[in-house]
Amino acid sequence: MSPLLVRGSLDGPLRNTSGSLSWRTAAVGGRSASGPLSPMPAEMNIVPLPAGRSGQLLPSLVNMSGPLMGVRSSTGSLRSRHVSRDSGDYHIDTPNSGEEGLHLAAGTHAVNAKELQSALQGHQQHLLTHADIALILLAEIAYENDEDFREHLPLLFHVTFVSMDSSEDIVLEHCQHLLVNLLYSLAGRHLELYDVENSDGENKQQVVSLIKYVQSKRGSMMWENEDPTVVRTELPSAALLSALVQSMVDAIFFQGDLRETWGAEALKWAMECTSRHLACRSHQIYRALRPNVTNDACVCLLRCLHRCLSNPVPAVLGFVMEILLTLQVMVENMEPEKVILYPQLFWGCVAMMHTDFVHVYCQVLELFCRVIDCLSFRDRTTENVLLSSMPRDELDSTVSDSSDFQLESRNACEPSPSNAKVPVFEGVQPLVLKGLMSTVSHGVSIEVLSRITVPSCDSIFGDTETRLLMHITGLLPWLCLQLSQDAVVGPASPLHHNYKKACSVATNIAVWCRAKSIDELAAVFMIYSRGEIKSIDNLLACVSPLLCNEWFPKHSALAFGHLLRLLEKGPVEYQRVILLMLKALLQHTPMDAAQSPHMYAIVSQLVESTLCWEALSVLEALLQSCSLPGSHPHELAHFESGLAGAEEKILAPQTSFKARSGPLQFAMGFGLGAGSTPVAQPNASESGLSARELTLQNTRLMLGRVLDSCALGRRRDYRRLVPFVTSTGNL
Repeated sequence: MSPLLVRGSLDGPLRNTSGSLSWRTAAVGGRSASGPLSPMPAEMNIVPLPAGRSGQLLPSLVNMSGPLMGVRSSTGSLRSRHVSRDSGDYHIDTPNSGEEGLHLAAGTHAVNAKELQSALQGHQQHLLTHADIALILLAEIAYENDEDFREHLPLLFHVTFVSMDSSEDIVLEHCQHLLVNLLYSLAGRHLELYDVENSDGENKQQVVSLIKYVQSKRGSMMWENEDPTVVRTELPSAALLSALVQSMVDAIFFQGDLRETWGAEALKWAMECTSRHLACRSHQIYRALRPNVTNDACVCLLRCLHRCLSNPVPAVLGFVMEILLTLQVMVENMEPEKVILYPQLFWGCVAMMHTDFVHVYCQVLELFCRVIDCLSFRDRTTENVLLSSMPRDELDSTVSDSSDFQLESRNACEPSPSNAKVPVFEGVQPLVLKGLMSTVSHGVSIEVLSRITVPSCDSIFGDTETRLLMHITGLLPWLCLQLSQDAVVGPASPLHHNYKKACSVATNIAVWCRAKSIDELAAVFMIYSRGEIKSIDNLLACVSPLLCNEWFPKHSALAFGHLLRLLEKGPVEYQRVILLMLKALLQHTPMDAAQSPHMYAIVSQLVESTLCWEALSVLEALLQSCSLPGSHPHELAHFESGLAGAEEKILAPQTSFKARSGPLQFAMGFGLGAGSTPVAQPNASESGLSARELTLQNTRLMLGRVLDSCALGRRRDYRRLVPFVTSTGNL
């Protein structure tokens, strides 16, 4: 290997000015992925090392270190566009690299292009980019250029960290070498020369341990080279990266603004990097740093989401998960009382709830939970603020297509069908209820429903007349399940924790019922919250007649439609509970004859299962209900006879999340089964799109409309965001 590329690369000794901090590393012995952070072995030697050569390469080479395509620095100069070969995305030159850049360096440091080419002989298989070469040269001079480097620490640290899983041995080795030299020249000298130390010597020990840890890897990857997927977001490599980032910030404690400046650099890479792999790593670094949040950053990340939806292939959906995780950390890092100042986060979540990719949907609900946890719905202030920022149709008339700023919902580079219309917003509740239909999203949907169990904000959460009914209908199966004998077991059981939570939810429902002057129903849920209701049969015997008296038969189709879909598509654990609920409700309300075929078709499928007895009981109750006074089949003459007509009657009121949003899809685009969108199909056929394409279009339109209402959302540089995402239309 050429001396130029390995000079000072840890086989020869480097001198320490005081002699108290020094190190030695062995030659590179091979490639392996490292394990988690661990204490260094006691037998590791620390010996003096001679100083590496000095120089001033940084000013001429620092702009060659970034992967940003067309990103301008604070001085207005154009930074380089570098793409890692690990990403497999692009292989391009940097705009300010080449012979001119090398000659500039040569004139100052006696390193000309010919010498560099000679040094690289025998290593042509590496296919090093100009940015890689810059990084290698910077690693050689980092030891004696601490003050020159401090101005560029965010960029240097970021380039180093995102390259720590490089497939090129020479790049990986010099990344580690650069990191060690920066630690020594900055942290080590700062501690020694300026006598900055706490009483226990903790700072120095932390720096020494970190240096030893990096040295112990000896050219091996610091972590696996892996990317997140839509079903696998918690990567071991991301945890290792996060731990090392936090350790580095703690070691460079004297650089007080490092967390903020590095965070800004990481966010820029996350949004504008040409390599998807490096963009994912940048998101992970940003989350580890947790810098202060700005309105502009939130809006730009939402715009990145909108951009990604133009091509929702599996790889891009994995990156969508990274964006949502970053937004979650942003909300966690905000002061709770200031979250109301970011209403676009609330409405961005609502827009993304229209998605039919179930794992993306789950992360959106996780983000929504964090947002509403910071909002207070005790008075109308929050409701008024959210309503004032709600995306509106008037935007189409106030901002013309010829405006300097392009609307996100009608972006020129990603055209939508000319007849595409933004769906009418019918409340948050229906968008959350659809999550109960999937075993993947059921748990987080229950979490969101429990958080929006409030009597206020009907204009945002759902229809005033039916919201409480559908809230009880959505949560009652879960409340019943907590009363099963297997659920109430000891205080250490997770199910017992759910029972305690169920009691809290029941209290909130009771408060809501009392606010609606439904006192008897409020009393039942208060009894539940005190643990005085011990069985499912007891709870249903108390709740069913009160529900029927208050809302049935006027809204019975709405409630029965939800329960039947949950029975057919929801978690298997709920089937028995739902059958018991159907039986109890049918005993107290007349059933329209036109609705009965659909219920019969679904329930009869369970007759040959282990739930035979419960299913037969429902069918018997259905037969008796159809013969009760008050059943008026002639009033439904405008519906078609048979199963299709009954299905339309039952499902039509739920168009806010079935017709408009479609069923939830799994990671690779597979849905929950054929026939899951009986209402959506006509709308899809009218527009010439499949149900999945229509759902994707509506999600993008809704999110685009949210961005249209943000002053920071109307920007000209839309194509600069996540440039690895290509617009190929609907899949």
